Amino acid sequence: MTRIQAVFKRELAAYFRSPIGYVLFAIFMTISGLYFASGILYANIDLVGELNFIQSFLFIIVPVLTMRTFSEDRKNGTEVLLFTSPASSLEIVLGKYFAALSLFLIMTAGTLSHLVITALYDGLIDASVWGAYIGFIFLGVAYVSIGCFASALTENQIIAAVISFVIMLVMMLLNFVSSMLGSVASTLISKINLFGLSDVQIGSAGSAVTKALQWLNPTTRISNFVNGIFELSPILFFVSMAAVFIYLTNRIIEKRRWSQR
Repeated sequence: MTRIQAVFKRELAAYFRSPIGYVLFAIFMTISGLYFASGILYANIDLVGELNFIQSFLFIIVPVLTMRTFSEDRKNGTEVLLFTSPASSLEIVLGKYFAALSLFLIMTAGTLSHLVITALYDGLIDASVWGAYIGFIFLGVAYVSIGCFASALTENQIIAAVISFVIMLVMMLLNFVSSMLGSVASTLISKINLFGLSDVQIGSAGSAVTKALQWLNPTTRISNFVNGIFELSPILFFVSMAAVFIYLTNRIIEKRRWSQR
């Protein structure tokens, strides 16, 4: 644990030794502040809508936040120092992941000032608002792990940002393409139809493909939170997704570590 903390402190401090931490925080607060200010201007403060609005920018913000996580050390040659340290590959990965996630949480915490202002003016803060915050945070838990994974793949920070951007964008668009791919699957099955399936069974197969793709979409998982319905399954989904990408990142770092010995 102490080794994870050492990597964590080093990485979190690195965000604020360079402009990136301050710039990201400023951009995040500008986006949320503009939405909140428009709500005040039109006497319609909507904190849930604000978080949904920010969420639509996460596939840009998170890649920029995480692109330096592993790429910078690899490019500068300081990766060797980490590899020769007593910390295991997993401890290095977790330390860097928690540092990036902490910056995301710090940015999210900045919007709590809007909660305070809303409360002071007797605005509505109900279960849906807290649910939106919980969903937003766990979405960040998953997205940051994707960004760390992309950063471990290359020493070029721009390429790392593009890779994570594409992965997140594909996930966000799953709802739009799932129906189309379900129809394509039904068409292919009907053309081949080696097992003599009926039209109803072929239609069911296409629907299963559509539902499977929609199941993989993380943004649909937080809809119940926004409605004030708190469930354990979406949290397990986000934690599991983060665990998968952290595992993949660890495998990449571990392979590179042993190749240098």
